[in-house]
Amino acid sequence: MGLPEASAANTGSRDAGPAAPGGSDCDHAVIPAAVAEIDNNLDHRKLGEWASRYPWSAWLQIGIEFAYLVLILLTCTAGLIWIGYHVAPKPPPDNQAIPLFGIPFSYPKDRTFLLWMAVGFSGMTGGSCFALKWLYHSVAKGSWNRDRVLWRLIVPHMSGSVAVFVSMLVASGLLSLIDAKFFSNFYGAAGVAWLIGYFSDNVLASLQKLAHKWFGTVDDPKGSAYIAPDARQTTE
Repeated sequence: MGLPEASAANTGSRDAGPAAPGGSDCDHAVIPAAVAEIDNNLDHRKLGEWASRYPWSAWLQIGIEFAYLVLILLTCTAGLIWIGYHVAPKPPPDNQAIPLFGIPFSYPKDRTFLLWMAVGFSGMTGGSCFALKWLYHSVAKGSWNRDRVLWRLIVPHMSGSVAVFVSMLVASGLLSLIDAKFFSNFYGAAGVAWLIGYFSDNVLASLQKLAHKWFGTVDDPKGSAYIAPDARQTTE
């Protein structure tokens, strides 16, 4: 069913959507009243409400957060490209010097270490992508707030750390979530690490459940009979 058409009687400025603060009627498109009442599920606002929800001070912080996340994304991507250029092919028979961020490496002797550096960079790239996606979604939907700035600053670094150590657990055989053979080459290691970094929140939640199963908790140690919270209160 199409949107209702505007008629001569309802195309005046009185039927238009709300005007931008401080603006005039000619500053925005004329939207029929019946159409203006239709909610846009993507942005959680009515059609025709195009004015920004945020003052300039908020946009300044949004811009800084955006630039910070993009800088991490570009830096880690550049590191991945540089490492992949040397690590992705089969190791050559002769040693080759590889300066990376001012640190001299010898290839192929340091190939394994460079591979794990790529895992960390890839995890940070995945975390940056997730944070950037959350940033533009929250700004568009009106759910952005300044109190989440710590989350947006920390998540790329946390994602890189989670990607490295979860990959080590998998490669060592302690976890069987992913086939360990993926970490024998650059493409598999970088791809898996990006997924772990992007879904680091889900990975940490799954690891918490696994830790409760393996080690138990302070209230319910491993091997003890589980008592529901309600039942525990009645016995105390």
